[in-house]
Amino acid sequence: MECLVCKKNENIRIIDDYKLEVKEDKKFFREMKIAHCDKCEFSFANPMPKLEILNEFYEKVYRSANRPPYWVPENTKDLDTNPLEDKNLNYLVYLTTFIDFRKIKKIFDFGSGYGNLGYLLKKKFPNLELYCSENDKVSKEILKERGYTNFEDLGLINTKFDLIISLHSLEHLTNLSIFSKFENILNEKGIIFFEVPNCPSEYFEGRPYDSPHLLFFTKKTFEIIAEKNNFQIENFCYSSYSFENDHRFQKESQDLYEKLNNGLFNFYKLKKMIKKITPNFLIKLKNNFTVLKELKNFNRIDWFA
Repeated sequence: MECLVCKKNENIRIIDDYKLEVKEDKKFFREMKIAHCDKCEFSFANPMPKLEILNEFYEKVYRSANRPPYWVPENTKDLDTNPLEDKNLNYLVYLTTFIDFRKIKKIFDFGSGYGNLGYLLKKKFPNLELYCSENDKVSKEILKERGYTNFEDLGLINTKFDLIISLHSLEHLTNLSIFSKFENILNEKGIIFFEVPNCPSEYFEGRPYDSPHLLFFTKKTFEIIAEKNNFQIENFCYSSYSFENDHRFQKESQDLYEKLNNGLFNFYKLKKMIKKITPNFLIKLKNNFTVLKELKNFNRIDWFA
């Protein structure tokens, strides 16, 4: 085994088995271990899954309805309310504190999902151009509707960006070559903003699962990565709750999934069956009523128009 950061093997040790969030995902992740480099404070899955198997997982399985972290079957319909989640508003405040968006024109969102943050930023700064890299079949339609240009192959990118965003995507990769790619597509004074889970040694104590994360970073890890790739760290901060609470939330999510899929009465399967036999005009009427009800006292998207 070789550390993906320092490229050495003398400081590597196995700290635990790789734990699955959803048991049925074993066909994608197989039997793996968690390897740790004491020098870089970096951990990684070993052996890594094959890329073609991972691509199938993220394209067809990961954002399937009724499985974590995308519980609500129709959450992609609420295009105007999703960006208003507290975490996205926090990102907006954080970015506008450190970045002069008068100097930002092109944004690249790596692993964008639905592109909530870019969509929110464009509400405040209409002159922004949004680009992304996303292969998920559900997300691609949403991103197109939100004005993103989607590069499904990073090798096809033929422009430079002022800001690269990557929110909880880096930990899903199988290697660190993405930082070299970022360097190639970033303007000389461009900025990279990313968020990943913080995973020091105490993170691994008592966690219910690892999947589908494959790379586990720390502050020291990124300091080494920045030095190796000629990046300068402008700001580095921690947020969120304790590891104890994180593990508790993980367990609650995992237990909920097991109950929904193994119980005698599956609410979501029943809902899907009812939807199939309900006339389309009644479904549209119900959806319109739900959205209007939610927006009655929560139309904050206008603040950024």
